[in-house]
Amino acid sequence: MVKIIDKYLGKQFLLTLFFLLISLIFIYLVFDFFEKIDNFSEAHVDSKTICIYFLFTIPGIISQMLPASSLLAILISLSLLKKHNELVALQTCGLSPYRIGLPYILGGIIISLFLFVFNETIVSKTQAITNNIWNVQVERKKPRGGYLQERIWLKGENAIYQIDAVNLKTNTLYGVTVYFLTPSFKLKKRVDAHKAVWNKRGKKWIFHQGSEQTLSKGEIITTFFRKKGFNLKETPSDLRFLEANYQQLNLWQLKKYIKQLKRQGYDTTIYAVDLWQKTAAPLTPFILIIFGVALVFKGKETKIGHTIALGILIAFIFWVIQALSLALGKTGRLHPFLAAWLPHLFFTIWGIVILKYSGE
Repeated sequence: MVKIIDKYLGKQFLLTLFFLLISLIFIYLVFDFFEKIDNFSEAHVDSKTICIYFLFTIPGIISQMLPASSLLAILISLSLLKKHNELVALQTCGLSPYRIGLPYILGGIIISLFLFVFNETIVSKTQAITNNIWNVQVERKKPRGGYLQERIWLKGENAIYQIDAVNLKTNTLYGVTVYFLTPSFKLKKRVDAHKAVWNKRGKKWIFHQGSEQTLSKGEIITTFFRKKGFNLKETPSDLRFLEANYQQLNLWQLKKYIKQLKRQGYDTTIYAVDLWQKTAAPLTPFILIIFGVALVFKGKETKIGHTIALGILIAFIFWVIQALSLALGKTGRLHPFLAAWLPHLFFTIWGIVILKYSGE
């Protein structure tokens, strides 16, 4: 009897989740299409490429929308059961809120495991395709090379860059070497520096603790400097594609990258926050499902419209707390682990307290 009830509850939840997810994906695609179609038209991108672009954005949309869809699905499913007095009947049969919520919690675990694998495999690859289409065919940027697991190699205008790490939040390059080339692609100068920081006012890169080697009449003249400005063609905006490449690293690649940067003595705070975020993000559906179960058993509201509004409000609160904690973590005010896991810990504890209170 109990297994039949579990199947009934699980089936109702999964069907609701499926239709919600499809609806949110459709709405997102419609808004995204009308926002970007002018850019595609101005760039004269063919319809086949446009279709490929939006098709390959779907995995990223699923990754973003699955947590909110899971929360709304659990709220709607349980609210419908409550509205039709099915929850009362189940509790009359001796099932506690914990036991009734068990199939939903197990479903949340499966969804979170799926999301982790999905993010680490499918999403990272499809993002690379959509980023390439947008950067090359829409914004008409030249394809550039960047490899983040070892050193970054970047071909600029009359220069080749070799970089250990890039912090695009502070517009800083770490462990940078620049090979200056003549129009005929011959080496004329090499600059090595511990770091290079973009100066907004002067619109140039300020190199720190480095050396400059100039080839003159067959001789190499070397000079050392503590700080020196260089007017390079490449600006921070030309390096934004590296951020997209960096986001495409999976958990293990990012972990390896952080270890390499630590060995070289660079600050890895921002990367550490993102690493912990990659472990926390897939668990968001599970956490929100627990919280949703607790809310329905504690509350008295059964109107679907109010339930949907409540779900949207909770998802927004979660997003705000997450955005704030991540920002604090990347500025060093919170430990990277706490920055990524704070909203999850907060909602888990809150949900357990509510569920315990409702079960008394």
